[in-house]
Amino acid sequence: MEIISSVSLLIYLLLHIIFFIGFLRSNSLKKNNKSTNTKVTVIVAARNEENIISACIASLKRLNYDKNLLEVILVNDKSTDSTKSIMINEIKDCSFIKVIDSDDTETKNLKGKANAIDSAIKIAKGDIILMTDADCTVPPDWVKETAGYYSENVNMVCGFTKINHTNSFFAKLQALDWIYLQSLASCSSGIGSILSCIGNNLSFTKNVYNEIGGYEKINFSVTEDLAIMRRINSDSKYNVIYPVNPACTVITEECKTVKELYNQKKRWFKGGLGINFLGWILGFELYAVNLIFVFGFLFLNTYIYLFLVSLKIISELIIMMPVYYRLNFKNLWIFFPLFQIYFSIYGLLLPFTFLLNSKINWKERKL
Repeated sequence: MEIISSVSLLIYLLLHIIFFIGFLRSNSLKKNNKSTNTKVTVIVAARNEENIISACIASLKRLNYDKNLLEVILVNDKSTDSTKSIMINEIKDCSFIKVIDSDDTETKNLKGKANAIDSAIKIAKGDIILMTDADCTVPPDWVKETAGYYSENVNMVCGFTKINHTNSFFAKLQALDWIYLQSLASCSSGIGSILSCIGNNLSFTKNVYNEIGGYEKINFSVTEDLAIMRRINSDSKYNVIYPVNPACTVITEECKTVKELYNQKKRWFKGGLGINFLGWILGFELYAVNLIFVFGFLFLNTYIYLFLVSLKIISELIIMMPVYYRLNFKNLWIFFPLFQIYFSIYGLLLPFTFLLNSKINWKERKL
């Protein structure tokens, strides 16, 4: 058992060393400043977000981009609260922002958030489509910096999202979790085998969306962001990048309750089942390593167990630390030991949740 455990941790370490090479590549991506003269459409699909949509809109108003080249489309995704009226009221003084309703007609593939996004893209005037969520705020240079990465050879740009970790201890654990998961995504992009992206900071050209047939030609997924990234990335003529740039990083709110976090993780896990070969290898390794971390002290020599736990921590810090400092996170490392427990336990339990109930509840929809 000690040999098997040791081999698992050595493979885990090797994977993260390879991922670090990917970080170096993603971190060194150069911008093409000519593309800042490109027409851009920002899309925000909102469903029952009356408590937070105003902050999102306020940040969109502060965008540092030529307003003659910028439009923002706020999509009311069949809200049953006052989301739409708040959106209309907030944009009265902004000619570059408009409010629309998502299409009433839904199809097998075009439903939920995918339908809301598609409704906006159909009328979008921008050559580049940027998306964020109603519970996010964006930095002033978000559009300018993101658009700057586009060229003839770049068709999709993924971005980082930071959780507002000032609210609670629970938020700090989630923030560290997002640092690790998004670091994996960016690093994997750097080695040409991207694992994931996040829909509240995602962009692509309208041309590539139309060429692949949009969401209407993509099988419905509970993670529409992953679905479109995978479809674009599946064609060798398209290029997906994931730069590490603090000016492209948006801020989001944490899940407020364990139930909300459970539903989020379950949705991500379900959507992630279509992951590539590298993802399956990493997923297997993550599960094995978490098993060793939680239960290894029961069957391993104490010194070997401590050594293997140290390898696990070093492996993860190899990619977390450079992203942490590059994106200007602060005051989180003190919670890293507790994050290790949090990450391992939910990682081990999550697959079993589908044995109890395969349905996913998200934004008051059952998926």
